[in-house]
This record gives sequence, C-alpha cells and structure tokens, in this order.
Amino acid sequence: MKSRMVVDMTTPIGTLDKRCYGQFIEHLGECIYGGVWVGRDSKIPNINGYRLDVLKAIKDLNPPLVRWPGGNFASGYHWEDGIGPVDHRPRRFDMAWRAEEPNLFGTDEFIEWCKLIGAEPFIVVNAGNGTPEEAARWVEYCNLNWSTYYASLRRKYGHEEPFNVRLWGIGNELYGEWQVGFCKDGAECARRTSEFANEMRKVDPNIELVAVGHETDPEWNIEVVKGAGKYFNYLSVHYYVYPKDKPYKELVAIPIYIGQMLRNVYGLVEDTRRKYGIKHEIKIAFDEWNVWYPEAREPMLTQITSVKDAVLTAGILNMLQRLCNIVPISNFAQTVNVLPLIIAASDGSMVLTPQYFVFKMYGNNKGDIVLRTLVDTDYYMSTDAGGYVPYLDASATVSKDGETVYLYVLNRSEDDEVELQVDFKGFTPKSGIQQFFAGESVEDRNALEEPERIKIEQTQVKAIDGKVNIILKPHSVNVMKFHC
Repeated sequence: MKSRMVVDMTTPIGTLDKRCYGQFIEHLGECIYGGVWVGRDSKIPNINGYRLDVLKAIKDLNPPLVRWPGGNFASGYHWEDGIGPVDHRPRRFDMAWRAEEPNLFGTDEFIEWCKLIGAEPFIVVNAGNGTPEEAARWVEYCNLNWSTYYASLRRKYGHEEPFNVRLWGIGNELYGEWQVGFCKDGAECARRTSEFANEMRKVDPNIELVAVGHETDPEWNIEVVKGAGKYFNYLSVHYYVYPKDKPYKELVAIPIYIGQMLRNVYGLVEDTRRKYGIKHEIKIAFDEWNVWYPEAREPMLTQITSVKDAVLTAGILNMLQRLCNIVPISNFAQTVNVLPLIIAASDGSMVLTPQYFVFKMYGNNKGDIVLRTLVDTDYYMSTDAGGYVPYLDASATVSKDGETVYLYVLNRSEDDEVELQVDFKGFTPKSGIQQFFAGESVEDRNALEEPERIKIEQTQVKAIDGKVNIILKPHSVNVMKFHC
C-alpha cells in the first residue's frame, strides 16, 4: 500500500494544550493502594510510600495533568478525612465501590505525587453528598496564603506554601443513578454547580472549573449551560469503548466517531451559551476515556490491553490534537492497575502495556502548535465510524521556534505495510528519528510472564530533497521527530 502525506506549516490549526495528554487516578481497586502508594513500611521499594517502579514509569510518560480522587469515589469523599497525621485519619466506608477507605493517601500525598512526576493537579470536589462550603474549604486549604483556619491547617501539616491548584471539577457523572447524590436532571445539576462555583470562587477567583456534561444527552447539556454556564470554564464528557466481540477494523475506527461526538457537544454548548448571553467560551474536558473489557470487573477492574487498543489510543490522541481549539483537556482512565496503562503486581513486578508506550512516545515528543496534515491513502468501510475510514491517520505539531516538527502516524491496516512519502510545506527537514511499535499481531500484549514482548523501537529516517520516505508496519503506532 502506498500513501502520501503533506505537512503544512503555513496554516496551523491552533495551539496545543499539553493537558490533552492527562492521566486519571481514583480510589478504586489497586490504583492508589498497591499502585501509586504502598506505604513507607512496604517491602516493595518506595520513596516516602510512593511505589518507586510505578513512580519512575509514570514520570517517564511526562504527564501534564492528573485528575483525582475520582471518578465515582469523589461523590462520597470528604477531603478532611485525608489530611493530618496518618494514624489519626478515620477509616471510612466507600459507598461508590463498597470498599474500606483507609485515607492513607489524601490531598497532601496527591499534591506531593504530582510534584514528583511533574504534573499539574486536577481535583474533583464532592458535589454528590458534599456541600459548597466543604468544597470552598478545600480550595482554601490548597490555595490560600492567609492566616485563616484551613490555610493555617495546611501549614500545620507541613506545607508552608499554597499548592495553587488551578483546575477543579464540580462533581462526577452526576446524571447517573450509580453516583452518590446524583441529580435528577440537568437543571438540578446547574443549580448545584452554580452554588459550588460561587463559594469556591469567593475563596480563589482565579481557579478554572469543570462542570458535569453528558456525551449523548443534549437536554442535560443545554440545562447545565443555560443555568450555570457563566460559572464554569469546561464541560466534562466521558466515553468508554466496550470492545467485546468487536472486529479490529471497527475498534480502531472509533476515534472518528468520538471526534464527531465531541464536536457535536461543543457545537451545542456554543449555541446554548450564545442564546442565553454567556459571554465566555466553554470548552470540553474529555476527562475520562479508555477501553473497557468484560474481564475488568469490580472491585479490581483489571485488564491487559493489546496492540489493537494502542492503535485506538493513538487515534484518540491524534484526534484530540486536531481538536486542540475545543478540547484542551483530556484524562486517560486510569494510569495504574484499574483499566491500566501500568500493571503493578503485589509481588513487586510490573508490566507496561502497549497503551503505555503510546503515551510515552507522544508525551515526550510534543510541539506547541498543531499543524494541518493532508493524507492520501486507501480506505475501508466502517459501520461504527459511519462511513469510510482511512488506513492511515496522522497529526503533526511544531515547536514554538519552528525548528522541530513532530509527526504522529498510525497504520490501521491489520496486515499490510504502507510505503509513505511525506512532503513538507513551509519546512525543510533534516534527517530525523522514528519511534514505533507494532508487535506480530494486533492481539500481542505484555504480561507478567512476558513483560517485554512489545517495546518501542527506534530508527533513523533520511530526508532527501525535503521529502521523507518511510515504511510503516501493519497495525503500528509511529512518532517521528525532524529538525530543520
């Protein structure tokens, strides 16, 4: 199969918000306890309780943003249970997952973990059975530098300087009956959102707020924007892919549907806010997404994903780059042990999934401006995507100084290599580097007994007369870096 691609530097799409590569951790299964946190007395190597191999693996992703503490867990979490001396913290019943919450990992531990991995914190407040006053106190504890009670409490517990948490979510999936304190409709959610936002912003007027949206319910979104749009900056959308018995071609086409869904939600939000006189733009926070296989059952939600899931993941990241003007925030659910990028076993062993390698390649090769890419390739028909799907999917970014271009190309074909010629408009590349992985089949995966079956490979790419010719393996994810 032969294909051609043009990378156009003369008419960029927009600025890339690095938060689109965000991660998500929740008090669920062994994501926090056993994954992120093992405690200072654990036999598993750790630094102040943080599991060392997991910490290093996540730091290698270069994650820009982490969402916490949930998820469903957030709707019943009372943050004051998780601060202060560990031996004084109460052990609570977690109504979201019917589990015991020891509160060993709370706000201070989360902020410290974000510092260790170099990520921005994104905190979701309890808008289920919590109160606006409780949320405002959390903002005070994290952000205020005054001599007031909760700011002083932070200092008492060893943190002189404010945490300066910029991004806050008001609740999680409040439309669902599975949620503690769910709302009966969008109007109720709007009322609750405005009450929380009002008190939280009185403490810190500079925070950004994410309200609960819905991926398929336009009436919910209209009511939330109509009633509370002037109080928040982003509308949250979640989407999980359930791939049971889904053919490979259909699975890897789903990013096309997701992209259209996100554009539709944004268009509805734009129409609604203009109709009701809301002056500021409201963008989309795609703050939970992943594949979810039948074997990932409560309470552990463990699964081991394969190359085909990595191709899907790369397609979603490419789509998010192209939607940089409307979807600046995204959070993969979840980083460790629960629907994971990283599988961290209780015996101290660890496995990195093919999805992990997607985030590692993208997270360490990202420019500042998203470029237009034009791809001439073969197509196949997909029911899920609602039309024809190109075998190649591509995105590109460039550094602010215009000196470095990054290409992100996935080959959706299950069986065929692609001979790709890349032409550059407004940029003359020197020879570059290609990172890629594919595996022998789309079902290939890493496992505890074979942890390095899939790994990133690297090769040099020559540029001749400003053009690049490369071979893309079947079902492969490829990232290239060129200097001019």
